[in-house]
Amino acid sequence: MQNPTTRVAARLLSLLLLATPLALLVGCDEHHHEDDQDVVIVDQVPAGGTDFGLMLTFDHDFATRDISDTQDLDGFEFQINQDSVVVITLTGAGGFDGFLDLYESDFHFVMGDDNGGPGNDAVLVGSLPAGGYFVVVGGSGGSTGSFDIDITIEPEGGADFGILAKPDSIVDSTTLTDAFDVDSYIFTVNASGILDVYLTLTSGNYDGNLQVLDEYGNELAYVDPVGLADPSALNIAITPGTYIVRVGASSGSGSYSVQVDFN
Repeated sequence: MQNPTTRVAARLLSLLLLATPLALLVGCDEHHHEDDQDVVIVDQVPAGGTDFGLMLTFDHDFATRDISDTQDLDGFEFQINQDSVVVITLTGAGGFDGFLDLYESDFHFVMGDDNGGPGNDAVLVGSLPAGGYFVVVGGSGGSTGSFDIDITIEPEGGADFGILAKPDSIVDSTTLTDAFDVDSYIFTVNASGILDVYLTLTSGNYDGNLQVLDEYGNELAYVDPVGLADPSALNIAITPGTYIVRVGASSGSGSYSVQVDFN
């Protein structure tokens, strides 16, 4: 697990860089991970977690907690003020096998995951309407131990690429309408490898840029070439986890294709 001070600093750096316009996306599909067999029925938010409060587009927050016994559950609340894509990851320590269950504030179950990330970790990605939510964390099969939970709020648009396995290459095409439009592409890898991302302008006059982040809010690359040159983020060494590629524009509008290679 990362040092909290390092991660908060990384978040602040990411937000400063996003002062260059990045915002709004269309239809991100839900991560297709292993079904959660540990769904619990709750009528209150379990104690032991925290309330992240209102989370805005591009916000990231995290908490470190532990599951002490087989009956222990932790609840983590948050609110979003517009329809958004939400990325939630659970990173266990010392072999902890945890699950994630997401609920609306009225206790309606939305989705869950167990072991959909690297190893025993869980990942949830989905489009959610504005409103209040909470996530329940517990131990799968009676597992106990400590964990990190990370939540990132992305604009609607782009795509959820699910799990990439080496070697893998995915291409998607869409349009940026203006300098405030941003598309987010989300994927998980279960092995270490090299990531290459290519952005190609196919029509229009937009000045494109690329940002690559990990699930902890750390920026791995930010590329904004001069003029209308196509940006690319190459030879990025990544480890098992979930990643976000943001495509934005400093000015203009137009269509593009994005290619994500994992080798």
